[in-house]
Amino acid sequence: MVLKTTPKNQALFLLFAVAIFLIPYKGISQTRVYASSATSFQSDNVPQSYDQNLTTAAQVRASTGILVGVGQYSGYVELQYPGLVPANTTSYVKITTDDNLLPSLLGGNLGGLLADVLGAVLIGNQEFTVEAKNNTTVVLDGDSNVAGDFAGDRLRIVINAAGEYFVAITPASAYNRIRLTNRVGSLLGLNNVKTLNVFEAFYDSAPANCGSPAFTSFSGSGITLDALQLGSAGVQNPQFAIDANTTNFSVLSLGLLGVGSTISQTVYFEGLSGATDQFNVRLRAVGTLLDLNLANNVNIMSYNGGTQVTNQTLSSLLTLNLLNMQGGVITTIPINPGAPVDRIVVSFNSLVGASVAQNLEFYGVTRTVAPPTITPPVGGSYFACSGGTASLIATTAAGNELRWYTTATGGTATTLASGVPYVTTALTATTTFYVAAAKIGCPEESSRVAVPVTVTSVATPTTNNASQQFCSFASPTVANLQVNEPGVTFYDAAVNGNLLASNTLLANNAIYYATLTDAVTGCQSTTRLAITVTLTATCDVTLSLKAMLQGALFNSTGGLMRDNLREGGYIPLNQPYSSALNTRFTHVGGGGSEVTTNAVIQANAGTGNAVVDWVFVEIRDAAAPQTVVKTAAALIQRDGDIVAANGGPLVLNLPSTFRVSIKHRNHFGALYNQVLTATNQAVALDFTTLTDANLYAAPGFTGQQAMATVSGVRALYAGNANFDSQVKYDGSANDRQVAASQVLSFPGNASQILNYSNATGYFSGDVNMDGKVLYDGANNDRQLILNIIVTYALNTNTLSNYNGMSEQVQQ
Repeated sequence: MVLKTTPKNQALFLLFAVAIFLIPYKGISQTRVYASSATSFQSDNVPQSYDQNLTTAAQVRASTGILVGVGQYSGYVELQYPGLVPANTTSYVKITTDDNLLPSLLGGNLGGLLADVLGAVLIGNQEFTVEAKNNTTVVLDGDSNVAGDFAGDRLRIVINAAGEYFVAITPASAYNRIRLTNRVGSLLGLNNVKTLNVFEAFYDSAPANCGSPAFTSFSGSGITLDALQLGSAGVQNPQFAIDANTTNFSVLSLGLLGVGSTISQTVYFEGLSGATDQFNVRLRAVGTLLDLNLANNVNIMSYNGGTQVTNQTLSSLLTLNLLNMQGGVITTIPINPGAPVDRIVVSFNSLVGASVAQNLEFYGVTRTVAPPTITPPVGGSYFACSGGTASLIATTAAGNELRWYTTATGGTATTLASGVPYVTTALTATTTFYVAAAKIGCPEESSRVAVPVTVTSVATPTTNNASQQFCSFASPTVANLQVNEPGVTFYDAAVNGNLLASNTLLANNAIYYATLTDAVTGCQSTTRLAITVTLTATCDVTLSLKAMLQGALFNSTGGLMRDNLREGGYIPLNQPYSSALNTRFTHVGGGGSEVTTNAVIQANAGTGNAVVDWVFVEIRDAAAPQTVVKTAAALIQRDGDIVAANGGPLVLNLPSTFRVSIKHRNHFGALYNQVLTATNQAVALDFTTLTDANLYAAPGFTGQQAMATVSGVRALYAGNANFDSQVKYDGSANDRQVAASQVLSFPGNASQILNYSNATGYFSGDVNMDGKVLYDGANNDRQLILNIIVTYALNTNTLSNYNGMSEQVQQ
């Protein structure tokens, strides 16, 4: 019989014939058990049917005879396995026929219709039967001329990627033999011989190492001959779903058929999968099928031999991938049967109201190991600091490997062993990575598992001043650096570097780098704040000084000086010292501009903190005490405390070591004869308790003459009314004359009498500081000057004109 190739059936002819010539065979490594002998046969070259060579075959012939009833015969071969094959184990027998039977039988219960389309005759020409036997007991059989025998799940004709045909037989009982019989039908004329070539029978005792399917078949229901003849229904190029070309596909087509039509394609794997294995089915919807609820009309089923294990609709399997299918994208649908299977079936049911061709492209199925298990870090999810990396960990079973990707599909894999961290590149934004598992050496991969990495970006800390100055002798540390945020840490480099402890001493001209740390992730600022440090040789030092003025102690009580000048309102608001008085009061180093207020002067009235007068403070070089490096005018209180013009602590910008002297406008000054060292930027010095040894004295003098002693308290000597460095009662430039002059020149003393008693004000001749300069009368200043002179320790002859009382301050 000649196969017709009219325009109506030409496409379906190509469906089954072209693959034989164009598709290369793809070998798969698995454990095959071959039939090892023939228990009975009527065939030629029988050993070639059990030589484990799929390219050699026994020839099983059948003849119609030369005359009716003369020379007619059928052939057979019965192959036997070395042992009993377990029930539900599929054997595959490679065969070829002279007649074009197998392409029709490949279509299962569409076989009869396909035979009509292809011009084949299933009944009356070449026919064959297949039997599975347990010794002599038949446990499953099928006949090529019986409708439906090769349409079930236990007996099918299947095709491999090379276009070769096999009988797939899956008995429900154990078996050890397969018998194939070739015969001729009643429609065949005399002198005809038909050959059935039997190449080999085998089953798999263990699955193929890699997960590509070996065979496929298809079937359908509710499809008419007209639809098949028009080429609008059936499965086109079924072998394309199992070949090595990932861009090839078969087409499951229902044309414009109405409700009740179904087309399905089955792919077969050699051997059972593992219970945790995954199958990845690749489909693409054509045209507007998803608008017609395709997802509910496609079922994907898995089988263990003839036993169905799972049956799921596409809608139950698709999640976000549904959007991809709606966009016409090839979509991978993972199937997890949860039990061993060896077949996957894609079934396409016709859609209600379809007005377009109903085609579903099937790109194939791969079997893979189970998807990897992600090992979450402490906290449950992966994160990375901006600019940093993350170490991602996944695990898979022994014999597998992990393949890491930066994209959900495609891309280049980074292959690692199970449990080996995948270290990302430096990340600046939240990124998702993907990992699949695969058997080592196999191309098939599980579905990719997304591993999101959240990138934490931490802001740069801020400061009020990126160039900060510190006192060099105050031992400043990292903790003293000014930043506006809490919890800042410092490093010695802009990137990486060493973490600096908070008590790390600051260095001059060094740069320190501040970073914030996220409390949850531990991430630090992407960009560190740079702070430049300058250590200054002079710093603000708080001076806690104390002194007493002899003049204000006269007629005082309670160890406190009198504050008559404050009471009388005579103390000036502007400091009174300058070189105009005497060079002894020359301001240097920024002193001389001090100004106070009435509020400061009048504060603390009636207490030891009431203001007595201004004093002149000198800061002298530690090594050269004759050199004054800084001066300041300050206020002295009744208890001797010296405070700043604003009433607060006296703070001056000073070196770490220095000496101090204190002067007053009508008293001698005194110089502390030791070097002071600032500690924590503070110095305390009490002149009222100094010993003679701690006071400077010029040659020929001692500390005894440097300060007076009043009721056991050291005090500056009074009586220096003319601002010079001597106290004199008689002789040139004597201080008595200053008092007399100020009394006589007082505006209210019109008669210019020396015993005038109302010369009040702020006068240098007022040596007892009672707010009134008196030359005669009770508590007069002249007599006080005389008393100071005649009682001076070195004036042993108590001379009123003694000329040797001098200030003991180094000049």
